[in-house]
Amino acid sequence: MVSIRVPDWLAVFVGGVVGTAARAGLDVVAKASPVRGLFLSWSTLTVNAVGAFLLGALAAWVAGRLARGAGDAALLKSLKLLVGTGFAGAFTTYGTYIVASVGYASLNGIVEAVSQSLGLLALGGACAWAGMRAGEWLCGPSGVRPVAGEGERA
Repeated sequence: MVSIRVPDWLAVFVGGVVGTAARAGLDVVAKASPVRGLFLSWSTLTVNAVGAFLLGALAAWVAGRLARGAGDAALLKSLKLLVGTGFAGAFTTYGTYIVASVGYASLNGIVEAVSQSLGLLALGGACAWAGMRAGEWLCGPSGVRPVAGEGERA
């Protein structure tokens, strides 16, 4: 089997270009949409939820492949850099989320802003958990080790 070697910086760069384009495209759709969020646009909420799911799925899938000895470790590393660091890093938007949270706090008070932020944090955690389960499922039931902190439930 021929192994593909991609420089780390190139994997991150290409993933980042695609992630940025996807995010910009979603923002164009969101601006044209009549749906408006109370404190975050639906596009910001969507990219962060999808990004959390994607990162969870990618981490579990790569870990499962490595645990089975299925797949080239260097290629899997490049895939993590391309999809995780590059695409998801550019697609998601922590900075926009923080700026919106601060603005929301100044308009509606700190208690309500913290409540909203904790709710979004819980949503992100749930999406990452669901992504991890999906990544494990994609690897199949046999030979997959539990993800760290999950005990014997794999």
